[in-house]
Amino acid sequence: MDEKTLYDKIYACWLGKNIGGTLGGPVEGRMQALDLTWYPVLSENGALPNDDLDLQLVNLHVLQNRGADISADDIAEAWREHVFFPFDEYGYAATNMRMGFKPPFSGKFDNVFTDCMGSPIRSEIWAAVAAGDPELAAALAVRDAVVDHAGGEGVNGEIFNAALQAKAYGCCDKEVLVESALACIPAESKVYKAVAYALQLYREGKPLSETRELVLGKYGSPNFTFAPQNIAFGVCGILYGKDFEDAILKTVNLGYDTDCTVATAAATLGIMYGTSYIPEKWSRPIGENITVSAMIKGLDAPKDLDELTKECIRLHNMFKYADREAIIASTPSRTDADYQKYVITSSEKDGVYATLRYITDPMCAPDYDCRVSFEIKNNSKWPWKIKADLICPDGFYCDGINELCIEPDTSETAEFTVKASKMPDLRYNKICIRLQRINDGATWTEYRLPFTVLRPNVWYINGEKQYEAGCNVTLKGEAAEHVCEATLYAPQSRKTELICNGERPIKLETDGKTLFESETGLHLPAYHRAPREQKAFMTLERGEHKIKVTVKNNGKAPVFTFTYNATNEVSEPGSFYMYTDVILK
Repeated sequence: MDEKTLYDKIYACWLGKNIGGTLGGPVEGRMQALDLTWYPVLSENGALPNDDLDLQLVNLHVLQNRGADISADDIAEAWREHVFFPFDEYGYAATNMRMGFKPPFSGKFDNVFTDCMGSPIRSEIWAAVAAGDPELAAALAVRDAVVDHAGGEGVNGEIFNAALQAKAYGCCDKEVLVESALACIPAESKVYKAVAYALQLYREGKPLSETRELVLGKYGSPNFTFAPQNIAFGVCGILYGKDFEDAILKTVNLGYDTDCTVATAAATLGIMYGTSYIPEKWSRPIGENITVSAMIKGLDAPKDLDELTKECIRLHNMFKYADREAIIASTPSRTDADYQKYVITSSEKDGVYATLRYITDPMCAPDYDCRVSFEIKNNSKWPWKIKADLICPDGFYCDGINELCIEPDTSETAEFTVKASKMPDLRYNKICIRLQRINDGATWTEYRLPFTVLRPNVWYINGEKQYEAGCNVTLKGEAAEHVCEATLYAPQSRKTELICNGERPIKLETDGKTLFESETGLHLPAYHRAPREQKAFMTLERGEHKIKVTVKNNGKAPVFTFTYNATNEVSEPGSFYMYTDVILK
């Protein structure tokens, strides 16, 4: 493909992304069939800001600084510096990273939104830099997706979209594109099944309205951001659309996560057919300016689509000379999320790296040990002799030293048990694995690799003590009613939003006062959008507070989520983030 054609397709991709986000953003979350014929809201500055593009500008920033060697850790580091979104999986992943967890574990731990749309919407940047190479685009997409969706359908969704769009740079056969992208994700995944079903219904000649109901009937969820239903809807818009306008209106009118579905569909059509396919009627109100959300901080983003397009082309040319096979070979597992990887030497490919796994939950107390395994892989050309032990802060200890001799192209595993002599004072605590590399019987050099151990959240469920590593509380037994009690310690006074969210009827009391009593609920414990009847705003004074949660057992999912978040009016620099210094003891 010549550079002029590539420019036109990439430009049309980002233009379509802005058109779709502006069309779908104002009606996001409406789960009924819609009847839009035009933008619900227009801005004088052009496209409305949207996280679908914002987070890709963060990834662009990482690519500019790290080049083709971009890793999930690089993306996570950029999130900690630049991303302050509280939304669903973003909020939980950000909390995990603030506490010191690394990808992919940061995307899985305590995160009930791993099957959602936060990562599938970030596919265009990978497709652009890997235009025409779906396998490379998929590998890059995995690095991004595991930061906040590890082990969930969100990873499959981003792989699917990235592979489809990368192939679209050289293919305009809609059915071929869908089939080829499906080949990149597991056939047993829900995204695969939902998309394959939508494709089947399209081929059978089902009208779109019927396809919508059939897809929702088999693969739908009351959570409007659930990836399988939304990926399928985006595909439906592409398949059923007769032209650009028809496609984007058909997509948005399917409802659900509309900014995501329409933005992806419009971007894909832009890649396939270029700017001439996009009517001026739709592009003129949007223009080519880039508007970045206020919760993306400290980032020098491209000022317009032309600058963004040219930078994508530069990066695309850079990837032509990258070691493609090494990038694909070192891609994180899309399903294995219980680990954290550390590159010890300068290169994972021909050096040494290590993998940490939590054998137990990542918490420690005098009556609960935290066990971890630590595998060291030697990809270098000479043996490594290592003494491995743990360096623990006050109140923690670990006995024993592992001595390892690791031959080239082999790996060895050490296991450690972290113990606590007292209940930790802090919610999250840093332990270091110390690796002393031995040469001629003496220490040659030393590496320290940190990992996080949490003070458990302590609950008394019907009088019995129960530890929880995170915010989600699992109820056991068949009692008609579960009474869950805890003592919350706030280190300072501040305005707080308490969320106690689950599918069962729930009553929340603090210090003997009822904050709310909810008869029904939907388990959507986002920091910013839990069901209204299962959250309360209050000034949480410094000190201890008695928490009592009463949950009726009506046969639904035996989990509720309890979080303590900043309110929007006091949040700086983010919005509705969770306090990580609060202790449930």
